[in-house]
Amino acid sequence: MAAAILSSGHPIILIVGIASSTGTEGSVTALLRHAGFDDVREVTGADASALTDACREHAPTLILLVGPAADRPASMADAVAQARLPQPPVLVTIPDHADERSRLEALEAGIADILVRPVPRAELVIRIGNLIRQQQALAEAREQAATLELLLEERTQRLQEAVDLLRAAERRLTDQLEASRAESRGKSELMATAAHELRTPLHAVIGFADLIRTEAYGPLGDPRYVEYSHDIHHAASHMLALVDGTLDLAKAESGLEMLEIRRVDVGRVVQDSVRMLNQMAANAGVRLDVTIPDQPLMIRTDPEKVRQVVLNLASNAVKFTPHGGRVTVEVAADAAQGAIIMVVRDTGIGMAAADIPTAMKPFRQIRQLDRAHPKGTGLGLPLTRRFIEMLGGEMSIASKPGRGTIVTVRLPVDPPAGNNCATQPEASVAAGR
Repeated sequence: MAAAILSSGHPIILIVGIASSTGTEGSVTALLRHAGFDDVREVTGADASALTDACREHAPTLILLVGPAADRPASMADAVAQARLPQPPVLVTIPDHADERSRLEALEAGIADILVRPVPRAELVIRIGNLIRQQQALAEAREQAATLELLLEERTQRLQEAVDLLRAAERRLTDQLEASRAESRGKSELMATAAHELRTPLHAVIGFADLIRTEAYGPLGDPRYVEYSHDIHHAASHMLALVDGTLDLAKAESGLEMLEIRRVDVGRVVQDSVRMLNQMAANAGVRLDVTIPDQPLMIRTDPEKVRQVVLNLASNAVKFTPHGGRVTVEVAADAAQGAIIMVVRDTGIGMAAADIPTAMKPFRQIRQLDRAHPKGTGLGLPLTRRFIEMLGGEMSIASKPGRGTIVTVRLPVDPPAGNNCATQPEASVAAGR
């Protein structure tokens, strides 16, 4: 109630005791009303019980003790406290003959200000005005603090609700991610099993087609049979390549592919791998070069996976490079980063930057209308990237149509822990080289 009155700008002044003179003409009540304090109320006498009742009834902004009530400030202050309301400041007037002890007792009782009678009119008005303004400022500060506290509680509650929602969403996403991973592993395992089952009949088809097209057991008669057997052999071989690539990719994606980690000269592995493509490059009329350091580059890795990476990238480069073009494979150490860098460059047909993500997806190939499209499975780049990731490395591709392609592979000198690694003993190093 007191806070509402203060906020409205209408202070209530309660004068306790007889309306004594202030040293000037007129009563204290008349003086304050004349000074602009419209709501001035009186409580005659100096009874503490009456003061308590008056505080509860009027909820004053300020209490002025005069007359006999001013001679007992401690008991009057106790009466104000017993009202159990926001305590207003108490202003007391004491006689000029009061000793210092009386003043100290008044201050200890919680009296806000002490005036010595007779009190000049102007001083009384100023002191009362200052105390009321302080009380109003304090009430406004309390209101603001209460408002901020409510706002803080509301925002804290909203924040907690948001946090709870985020945690629930995180749990749902985690569960969905785990379910998705389990489903992906199941699909990869199913694909690997299916691909494995297709291998045996495909080998049989290829074998019998080869017997027919070579006329191993005598002439077939009609030359069309030989032509058809060539078609059968070619189609079955392509399908077998798809099955093999699908099986390798499925095993890598499902975590079934194991790494055989050992210490090897990666330069030697790359050189030996590129040598296997010399005949392919010669048939395509493409120059194939390899550059490795003079000193061995010893790292711990899976040499078979590195060999597959080199074969996939270099054969891809040869396949997409026209007659008279060039493919280079370079290997170097990055001492600052503690890694090995392999770069495969070609002067082939290239591709647009926007097509690179498509080329990295399984069974997806970039087709150019003005060029014959080399045959392939569309599994080489996705499988290569997966092998590189298993070895703890990374791959980047830069390409421009008609300007060729640059593939950069970065491999660590030591693979990260995990990744289905099986470490080979050092005694097998020589055999690996």
